[in-house]
Amino acid sequence: MSTPARTPAAGLPRPVWPSRPVPPTAPGQAERTEQQDVRPRARPAAPPVPARPAAPVGAAPRVVPPPEVAPSEPAAEVPAEEIPLDPRSIARASLAAGRNRSLWWTMSGIVASVAVAFVTDAVVGSYVLALLLLASAVVRAVTPAPGPVAVSVRSKPLDVAVLATGALALAVLASLLPPA
Repeated sequence: MSTPARTPAAGLPRPVWPSRPVPPTAPGQAERTEQQDVRPRARPAAPPVPARPAAPVGAAPRVVPPPEVAPSEPAAEVPAEEIPLDPRSIARASLAAGRNRSLWWTMSGIVASVAVAFVTDAVVGSYVLALLLLASAVVRAVTPAPGPVAVSVRSKPLDVAVLATGALALAVLASLLPPA
């Protein structure tokens, strides 16, 4: 299905893309208007670099002192919502997840509940899974912030409420299952 953003405008050879949302400006900066172009303009070409004469054979390399940098003002604090995402840091964080114990404990509990369900029956496996949810709620409630990564998703009260409610609902549903 074609969307208005990808449909060519009348008489234009290519699609017309909607303007990108503009982030809020800092105090003291001029506000952007609708008439301003939101696409970045082409940068002017860099000035040509003069060619260096070739060093004579056997000459010692020339040491260039580093340019002195004047101290600048400290960068303003940027809210976390406005920081651009870096794909490399996301990839590093996902690779570091294998070293996080809470993820291993949670996965082990899920595997154990599935194994119990296969060995005994689905009712007992459901009770084991409900016990895992209840244990996760208790761990989330008693650990200091930020808490275990596997169960820290929202605020602490909301995480505990969701995990405890899920444990209770699963236990009630397991009690309603007919025995195998």
